[in-house]
Amino acid sequence: MKGTATALHAARDFIDDDFILIYGDLFFDITNFSEIVETENAIAVVKMKDVSRYGEVVFEDGRLKGIREKTGFGGGFINAGIYHFTPSILDLVERTAESERGEYELTDAVQALNEQERVRVIPLNGYWNDIGYPWDYIDANMHVLERIGFAVGENTELWDSAVIRKPAVIGKNCEIKNCVVDRSIVGNDCVVGEFSIVKRSVVMSHSHVPHLNYVADSVIAEGCNLGAGTKIANLRFDNRNVKMSIKGERIDSGRRKLGAIVGYNVKTGINVSLYPGVKISSGEWIEAERLVKRDI
Repeated sequence: MKGTATALHAARDFIDDDFILIYGDLFFDITNFSEIVETENAIAVVKMKDVSRYGEVVFEDGRLKGIREKTGFGGGFINAGIYHFTPSILDLVERTAESERGEYELTDAVQALNEQERVRVIPLNGYWNDIGYPWDYIDANMHVLERIGFAVGENTELWDSAVIRKPAVIGKNCEIKNCVVDRSIVGNDCVVGEFSIVKRSVVMSHSHVPHLNYVADSVIAEGCNLGAGTKIANLRFDNRNVKMSIKGERIDSGRRKLGAIVGYNVKTGINVSLYPGVKISSGEWIEAERLVKRDI
């Protein structure tokens, strides 16, 4: 069994009162979260320019009218993945049938609940991100970065020649040498070395970007070491949106600028070049001078 209803069903023995259910891959502001907490049988929604990725929630005067699963294009309100339920939802989850997608959908149970009791719809205020794709992770980090502004951890050495363009967050025990850190997050125990540029990116702890490197609109996971001259391209020659392979399908990121997603403990030799939108699996060692056009 799979699907959001299955997940709730697995927890039913631990529920005997009202509860808040939040999908685990969300990042959002809690500006009016209290409205969800205070409203029984409520579903939160977010206004989007394109609902095709998520499905559309239709409501009127705060009352749910229907949920359309991932159909059509255009603007509207989508399911934000945040609910306030009473225990009455559990019996409906138990009776939920398998959907056309082969999953047991919580939204089917919500619509059944709406036929028995009134389900309220609450539009969320502020930032909301469903981190389903790697570029969503970058977007969420950039949002947090804007909130923080600027921070440097203890025992971090910033050379006088280092250029830091805010907002930027740099962790503890780092060496930031004659380089540029531009609107980026750098974790603990990292090195950004001579003539390297880290731009709109996340570099996780214990990673080195040490010599003549270019990292833009990318994620570098923990424990990586980029050889001298390793560069990550973030823009296509034709200026079209960068696509990324996700589960065998080429997905449009909606971004003109998107670099690489580099897994844990990756090492590159000198002068390695990565194309926009490639993913590197954890533990890979990439030989010197290699041009990486596809996922490894």
